[in-house]
Amino acid sequence: MKKNILITAPRHYTQRLLTAFEKYKEEVEVTNIAMVESTFDTANDEMQKLCADLDMFDFVVCLSRKAIDAMHNCCDRAEQLGKTQFLAIGKDNEYLHDVLGVTPPFISKEPSPIGIAHALKEHGLNEGCRLAALAPAFVGIEEPRTVPDFMAKLSELGVQAHRVDAYVNMATELSARKQAYDLIIDKRIDCVAFTSGSEVMAFNDGLREVYGTDACCILNDVAIACMGPYTAMQAKRIGLKVDWVPSEFNSFDDFTACLVMHWR
Repeated sequence: MKKNILITAPRHYTQRLLTAFEKYKEEVEVTNIAMVESTFDTANDEMQKLCADLDMFDFVVCLSRKAIDAMHNCCDRAEQLGKTQFLAIGKDNEYLHDVLGVTPPFISKEPSPIGIAHALKEHGLNEGCRLAALAPAFVGIEEPRTVPDFMAKLSELGVQAHRVDAYVNMATELSARKQAYDLIIDKRIDCVAFTSGSEVMAFNDGLREVYGTDACCILNDVAIACMGPYTAMQAKRIGLKVDWVPSEFNSFDDFTACLVMHWR
């Protein structure tokens, strides 16, 4: 009998996650209800200022594909990027090259913001390094700890880090999120699969808004899977149980393989 998985990823990269599940279509059914939507302002003042002052920074860290898109919108010609070096997370480094035409000086072993911080230290590039972190602003949902913890780690390492709100993350309409909760209550979902802390926060906020103090009981009969340890950490911080976290989290392929292997 096929297992039913609810994915909650933002719409702009849902297709990649669905493609990763495609090879297991005989074993799983996938329902896609986004918890978060991401957008960027084409006239973002912070991004315009960053592009004008790029030479002030040794590194620009793009913390997501949406951040890369925002950078491309602001500086769409390679010559505008100057000598500043760009860093990204995991598979996003390929997208960084495809979209901006730049090759990162290194790729962190751990595909996470904290992994980038550790890699800077390993390469001796931390003390006094000037870095701009392209991160999301949050509207209507509490910010997960991912970016604040990254900025704190950089400060601890002696990096002069500047956060730039390159795009916006906001929760999808509550009516859309409620469709997901109804499927869970009707026992039509076996597993909820989160790929980011933003999804966790939006899912949980909506759940509590609709069901109040009884919210956690709704999740008793479903497994919760998180793509990596930092997403899992955020879920646990707000009181959600976490059943599965893949030991490898470089890509959606790692995540989907982990889920299917658990059921096998």
